[in-house]
Amino acid sequence: MEIANKDSWKNLPMPQETFVLGYRGELSSEEFERISCGLIPQEMEDKWFIYLDGTTLYLHRSWTGVCVYQVEFEEEAGRYSVRRALVNRDQTQYQGTDDAYDSALLHFLISNLLLGKQVEFPVPSTLSEEAPKGMFQHHISGTAYPEKSVETKPWWKFW
Repeated sequence: MEIANKDSWKNLPMPQETFVLGYRGELSSEEFERISCGLIPQEMEDKWFIYLDGTTLYLHRSWTGVCVYQVEFEEEAGRYSVRRALVNRDQTQYQGTDDAYDSALLHFLISNLLLGKQVEFPVPSTLSEEAPKGMFQHHISGTAYPEKSVETKPWWKFW
């Protein structure tokens, strides 16, 4: 398995217009090693390109290269804690504006795409009841996880 790095796929830098999410989390050294492999898209359905540079994790949309999330970790006694998590707020690149949803989606992406867990996909409260949730999930995450969704919870309920 090839370890992802900045040169593994097209990517744009995080724009100036960002927001600091209230997202917090902690990883063991084994989990941190696992996320350090990142994710390089293999087919069209892979919606994310993710790589770790030092202790900063970058999450880019694979088709456009837009950097949506940037997570900075700090190590202490073999544990890696989120020091800061940024979300792109440049409306020409990313139209998300719901901080709680972005925290939930970031948690889903790290947990499922990098750590191999089975965290349920968060559905935004703004999604219409008639909208096919599985299609929305595939559009956002590109994964083939079963269509199971939960209401967006505050970030502190995830870790």
